Amino acid sequence: MIAWQREGRDLDQKMLALSTYLGHTKISCTYWYLSAAPELIAVAGAKFERFAALEEGRNA
Repeated sequence: MIAWQREGRDLDQKMLALSTYLGHTKISCTYWYLSAAPELIAVAGAKFERFAALEEGRNA
């Protein structure tokens, strides 16, 4: 995931592909494996901050 993020890949699409590859019926089962990686939490936090800033701009 970190390499995909650094390469500018679409992480949402990559997670969906990974989940399918692993045979998970729910993507939440795949995210469980990633929850312990601090680097991935930082990536998710940064992505949310960008989203929140866009939403704030729309509501201003």
